[in-house]
Amino acid sequence: MQTLFAVVASGQTVSGDIDLRKVILRGIQVPTVDSGDLMIQANAFDQTSANYFRLLETRTPGSGDLRFATGPGSRFISMPTAILESFPFARLETGVAQTNPRTFTLVAPARRTLM
Repeated sequence: MQTLFAVVASGQTVSGDIDLRKVILRGIQVPTVDSGDLMIQANAFDQTSANYFRLLETRTPGSGDLRFATGPGSRFISMPTAILESFPFARLETGVAQTNPRTFTLVAPARRTLM
């Protein structure tokens, strides 16, 4: 099991790049944040900012952005199965700018390689 970290800086809404090429994101430990939802941006190509897009919620009909209600408290988000396995890069996006730096802990086992 590998632990990764993503930080949303004070006054910002988006974290830095998260490299998922060698891991599978299984969960996100959300610290106490300013009120708002947590969204995920993914990038299937490289780490170019223009290639990051919010993920779409596909588990329910007529859905919009994939959002997790975080509110002002801390949470643990268990990722829906296989939702990020196709993406080598991701970013976390909070619904509102944070008043202090927020460090998110990502639970991510290593990807298995086929022999």
